[in-house]
Amino acid sequence: MQGEINFDSPAPGPDGLTAWRQERERQFRALARANGLPLGHPCRVELRGDVLLEGELRLAEVDLLPPEIQRDLNLRLQIGRCIFTPREIVSLVRLD
Repeated sequence: MQGEINFDSPAPGPDGLTAWRQERERQFRALARANGLPLGHPCRVELRGDVLLEGELRLAEVDLLPPEIQRDLNLRLQIGRCIFTPREIVSLVRLD
């Protein structure tokens, strides 16, 4: 038998969306730390072939976080519209 739900009392913790966002942020920080990448920060990246990029380093597929947080050389990164992997990076400098 299901009990009565009281919608008038405040929830005992963060709401579901806030908790989800906090967990996502924790996963992003763990992924960045595991791969030695300054995700979410302005960077200057030199790629093989003398390609130089400046801008915020992000994941190319934001919705798809790996199930296990570990070092991943096939991770798809992005600055602007350019998508690349850690294997293509010659040098990376955080600018802030």
